[in-house]
Amino acid sequence: MALDDLSPSVLLEAYHKAKEMNLDEDFITILKKALQAHLVHQ
Repeated sequence: MALDDLSPSVLLEAYHKAKEMNLDEDFITILKKALQAHLVHQ
């Protein structure tokens, strides 16, 4: 399963959780870009 397969709500939750847990900034950026791509295509 790729990030593109996840719903925007799941991506948003993962993004906020990653920031809350202070995960790697590259990972957070990937989540943010995937979420933005989802929102652009809607």
